[in-house]
Amino acid sequence: MSETLKNILIASISALLAFAGSYYIYSEQLKINKLDLHNDFDANYFSKPKFPSDDIILTVNNIEKEQLGILKISLMNFSAKNFPDIPIKIKITPKNIKDFKILSYSAVGEKEFYDNVSETKKMFFDGTSYYFSYIVSSMNRTEKSNYGLQLRVLFEGTEEPKVSISAKDVSIRNYDVSNSPYQKSFNFKVSMFGIAILVGFFIILMLLLVTILGPIISLITKKSDRQNRQKYALEIFEAIKSDSLQVGTSDEQIRDFVASMLYKQQLERWNKKTIIGKWSLGMIVPNKADHTIEL
Repeated sequence: MSETLKNILIASISALLAFAGSYYIYSEQLKINKLDLHNDFDANYFSKPKFPSDDIILTVNNIEKEQLGILKISLMNFSAKNFPDIPIKIKITPKNIKDFKILSYSAVGEKEFYDNVSETKKMFFDGTSYYFSYIVSSMNRTEKSNYGLQLRVLFEGTEEPKVSISAKDVSIRNYDVSNSPYQKSFNFKVSMFGIAILVGFFIILMLLLVTILGPIISLITKKSDRQNRQKYALEIFEAIKSDSLQVGTSDEQIRDFVASMLYKQQLERWNKKTIIGKWSLGMIVPNKADHTIEL
């Protein structure tokens, strides 16, 4: 097998191994039982418009307000399976109790289905935190960032509170778009595409070297290559003479013996090469004269 074919084979095997490794990591990550938590905090969801000539009032339960905020707490299931009838508890802890007050709240399931979410206990406030308890009938896996539960809280305040969630037999992690199977699949495909481009570039480069640059370089270096072969032949010639390996043989006979030996060796290598290998060498057939030294 020529060096070119070996390099192409190695590049292809490396690409396949990289593909297999990436796919294994991708599939293992999907098996992790985790829900992604995403908080969307807007302290200025509603505010009282300021028109000096009109008397516009913003009220909640007949109580006038200057400004209202909304906090959306979303859970997404990026794992490899669905979770039926999963109990979920949510805790909201304000940084400053005096600066944060919940006025109203509601929870919905996927696709805005209210029936998917059942409140098992009414919200209560223990003086430091607000507590919510729900059962989600179907927390289905999603490829994209579609929530399976979203708690919407209307509040008064300016600082974002701390949110903590617990779910039975499932851990919670902060939302990251890279956790999405869709994003993982996209990244996976991009990686494979990148590897394919590198392998393709390498193959094209090797083909260019073999079909274009190789022959050109061989033709350009033909003279120096012949000089190197004759230099090597001279070294063998001198070694034979200095060690008296051919007693009674003339210098011309030793020279011809060395040239013939090296020529046959080169010819044997040439005959074993493929047409591509021969082409990469500029189709320069071995010549006995390339190994014949001048006496």
